[in-house]
Amino acid sequence: MTIGTDTNKQRFYIKRPLKEFAGINAYRKAFADEAETGLQCNHPNLLRYLGLEQDEQGSYIALEYTPSLPLNLALVEDSLDIHSVKEAKFLMSQLLDAVEYLHTKELCHLNIRPENIFITRKAHDVKLANPAWTYLHCQPSFFLIKEKYTAPELFEDQASINYKACDIYSLGKVMEYLFSFCNLSAGIQRVIHKATQKAPEKRYANIAEMRKALQQSTSIDLGISIGKVAAVGLLLGLVYYGFKDEPASEESIQFAQETSANQKELPPSNRAEDTHESYYVIPTPSDSVAQLSQTQQEELDQKSKEYQQTTERLFKKELRKRAEKIIAGIYTPQNMSLEDKDFQRQSLGQFNELDKIQRELAEQFNLDPILAMRLSSDVISELTQESMKKLRKKEE
Repeated sequence: MTIGTDTNKQRFYIKRPLKEFAGINAYRKAFADEAETGLQCNHPNLLRYLGLEQDEQGSYIALEYTPSLPLNLALVEDSLDIHSVKEAKFLMSQLLDAVEYLHTKELCHLNIRPENIFITRKAHDVKLANPAWTYLHCQPSFFLIKEKYTAPELFEDQASINYKACDIYSLGKVMEYLFSFCNLSAGIQRVIHKATQKAPEKRYANIAEMRKALQQSTSIDLGISIGKVAAVGLLLGLVYYGFKDEPASEESIQFAQETSANQKELPPSNRAEDTHESYYVIPTPSDSVAQLSQTQQEELDQKSKEYQQTTERLFKKELRKRAEKIIAGIYTPQNMSLEDKDFQRQSLGQFNELDKIQRELAEQFNLDPILAMRLSSDVISELTQESMKKLRKKEE
């Protein structure tokens, strides 16, 4: 689309026919039908149609102009700062509203992908554009689709297709793309998993059901977060004592010895657990930091950095070993087929197990919870995505 200006100097979008098809009657008819159908739609999250117009270049569809960016550019360029979970849910909710409105009018979009989802610069309103419904049954077909976001049944020769289910599949794929820029949490993964089932009858029955699942994903993520917090206490216990069932690695033993040899207690008001800045305190060779030379300070800073990097690496490595089996036990075909409330109840035992470990080890080793939660969140998120991929392969 390009931008034009009317006689009142008001901007509007110009959508012209594809040049390679412009000479074909069936395509021109579908193009005109798009304009006519668009004029019948009025929803704040749909790009508004102004009509079918003519100029020296031929026919074009005029659409309302609003300063915006396609979703793919908005995310990649980071120009709209929409990388939070809250913002992603806000955008997704608007997109669901737009598609639900079309479905109530017995229309389907069939071209839902990031390039056709415009985000306004100020309010971050969603404007869904470029529906493909009128091009679907043209002879020859001019239905141009993008495989990554299109339901698989549209590539197959089937007598009857549930086109609303095709939109739900595309919404699931867009949700996966959108939340990959902030947090593909367990709750969101469940919504995506159901929406993008290969068999249409296994997807959400309608947009309302999908919206409800998106809203309930928050409570699922709260339950999963218990598991993430439970991982906080694992690191120092592993570093100092090693695994219960296997000896600690040579790297772990060496790191533990170095840490033990170099730690120094500070007065209560300066303890690491009060400042929440690090896992450990690097000692100074004199009574005052101010007496350190620049070289000595740089050496201490470097040593502190190395210790922290080693801590984070070991934490993530050992946490993965402990958490992998628990996460795999949560995301099974049986559990994923449950309703959200039943899923939470079924998984409560695993979350409680992780929570118990967290409380015992966090108290024992005085771990900073903020950094540990960030590290554990990365690991749990990776394991969750791996489990979901394995689950999808089994189902296919």
